[in-house]
Amino acid sequence: MSGRELPRVVVMASGNGSNFESIVMASKEGQLNAEVELLIVDKDCYALKRAERLGVEHLKLGKPWKERLKETLRKLQPDLIVLAGFMRILPADIVMEWRWKVVNIHPSLLPAFPGKDAIKQAYDYGVKVTGITIHLVDEGVDTGPVVFQKALEVKQNWDLERLEQEIHRLEHENYPKVINDLLHREWRLEGRKFVWI
Repeated sequence: MSGRELPRVVVMASGNGSNFESIVMASKEGQLNAEVELLIVDKDCYALKRAERLGVEHLKLGKPWKERLKETLRKLQPDLIVLAGFMRILPADIVMEWRWKVVNIHPSLLPAFPGKDAIKQAYDYGVKVTGITIHLVDEGVDTGPVVFQKALEVKQNWDLERLEQEIHRLEHENYPKVINDLLHREWRLEGRKFVWI
C-alpha cells in the first residue's frame, strides 16, 4: 500500500449511483477499510448528486474520455478501481495497465445474461434463480475471473421492479465487503479461477 494509512479507491459510474453510495457509506461507517477518493462519471447522472451530498470529489470525463481517464488514474494511482454501473467498455490498454486492479459488479450469475439490462434479460427468460456476480475486469464484456457470486430465488409473484429491488439489495450488502476483502486479503489466480489464500 506504499505506506499509506488507508488504501484508496476510485469508483466509476454512469447512472443512479446507488452502489457508489453504499460503498461510500460502508467506508464512512467502518465496514470498508478504505478511502473513496474520487467518483468518475462519463455523463451527467444522479451519481454526481450523491457525490456532492456525500462530500466525495467527482470528475465528469469529457472528450476524449479515454485519454482523460488514463491521465486521471495515472495521477491518482488508486489501489482499486471499482466499476459501479459504468456503462462503457474500458479500453484494453487501460485494462492491461491496471491488470487485476479493476473490479465490476454485474446483476446476474455470470456467464448467464452478460451485457446491458441483465435483470430484465433474466426476468424475461423466466429464470427461477438469478443473482449477482463480482468479478475482476479483463478485456472482454463481463468475462473476467469471478470473485464472488450470490444467488437469489425469483418468487413467482415478483414483477420486474421487485426483482430489481432484490438484486440491488444484494449488491449493496455484498459489494463493499468484497471490495474490502480484495484490498486486505491475499488472493491469487489459478488459470481463470480466483482463489483466496
